Amino acid sequence: MDRVERWHRAMRPVIVLAIGVLALLLYPHPAVALPFIIGMAGADTQIIGGTLKIVYEDFVAEQTNNKFPLKDEFKWTDVDYAGQEVVYDAHVLRNVSPMFCGEDGAFADAGAQQSIKVHIGQRKLMARVRFTSEAIHDSMKSEGAFKAARKDEMTRIIDDIARMEEYALSTDGRGVLCLINVTISGAVVTVDSPGGIAGADFGNRFLLPGMFIAAVDPATGNMRTSIRKVVSCSTDGTTITFDGTTFTGWADNDYLCQAANSSVTDILDTSYEHGFWGMTALFDDGTYRNNYFNVDRAQWQQYQTYVKASTGTISLDLFQQVADVVDQKLGGSIDLMTAHHSIRRLYLSLLEADRRYSGNSLMKPDGGTVAFKQGDVSMGEVPIKAIRTHPLAMMFLLDTKNAGMVCYGSEKGKWVDEDGQVLVRVGIGSTARDAFEAWYRKRLQYHVRYPGKNARLDGITGQSLIVVRDF
Repeated sequence: MDRVERWHRAMRPVIVLAIGVLALLLYPHPAVALPFIIGMAGADTQIIGGTLKIVYEDFVAEQTNNKFPLKDEFKWTDVDYAGQEVVYDAHVLRNVSPMFCGEDGAFADAGAQQSIKVHIGQRKLMARVRFTSEAIHDSMKSEGAFKAARKDEMTRIIDDIARMEEYALSTDGRGVLCLINVTISGAVVTVDSPGGIAGADFGNRFLLPGMFIAAVDPATGNMRTSIRKVVSCSTDGTTITFDGTTFTGWADNDYLCQAANSSVTDILDTSYEHGFWGMTALFDDGTYRNNYFNVDRAQWQQYQTYVKASTGTISLDLFQQVADVVDQKLGGSIDLMTAHHSIRRLYLSLLEADRRYSGNSLMKPDGGTVAFKQGDVSMGEVPIKAIRTHPLAMMFLLDTKNAGMVCYGSEKGKWVDEDGQVLVRVGIGSTARDAFEAWYRKRLQYHVRYPGKNARLDGITGQSLIVVRDF
């Protein structure tokens, strides 16, 4: 080290001090002079950001509602299905010859018992998942992903299938999601009658963004021309925003049904008349399903559920009337009542004046019921269960023990593997991709052998409906 360099190194502190003194002389305010004295600012998170890590918590928030009370509530008897259809015999008419008569008097001609045949077929629900090979392999280790893509997709789609089945069990099997309620003039379409069940509220409750939708003429069952994709659903439940403004042939009161894709031209490739039959078909008087598995409900009233149309205001006496009618008709005995949450609140309001807000202690009065924690309130010791997918203005009064609730199934639910593998390669030749698909299949049909032992209240009014979309 030469003499000049040693001198510079020794004088460096003196030079810095001299600059600081000069700064104080030129800038009398210390706050202004401070940067000159201190020099560069110290480390902050912006400066050292390159050295900081992002810490990922080992947690995935489940933000979908995977409770399906309707499907789990009823104890359906499983019956194996095979062949073209299942047929059973139903005794519907008596021999009318029994007659009181006088001595040596005439008596009635011979009559005969009469039976009819009930025919049950199958309905199919399909779903599929698709992965690229990179998606499968890059997510296999916990260091690389929160969840393994293959396991996550193949597990969660079972919940998605259960959600669709829950929707079906509250409807009539037509596969109708809602009805158009406007003369269409743009991409935003007003809808009503969720699930095809008459009603002005919450028309878009069963639609999801990403679904392809077809319109069906309710008079003919023919599909309209255009297929549109759902972009969003309004939070107030009244409108759907589609991906375009071309709606060839779509008209007010058309059924909106799910379509397989944007290229569909055949009604076969939609959900129309392909859904499992649900409660509004099984417990019906012909309003939604007059042809009940080949039985004409208008002719054979044993297969008519007692339905009170345009019920209006509910009352305790009304419930007793319905229970009495069910007993008189076929000896039914109500043991379960189901309705939407808004109808349950309406029932609770009937009891308001008779409820004493004392709880277990007068020092801690309790103004609620078990319904506040989603427990079951009761009517005559019969539980009233709230079901989120139920029609909004209906209540079902059921004899679950004697209704003969049956699920005929040829395939109760499995991954398609008839060719020996679940994951199959996508495409061949020029359409081949380094990706895989898996399909899930259910083939079954729900059936009630004694719908006449049950009842339904339609058109209930007075409830306060809060539109809440279930995710």
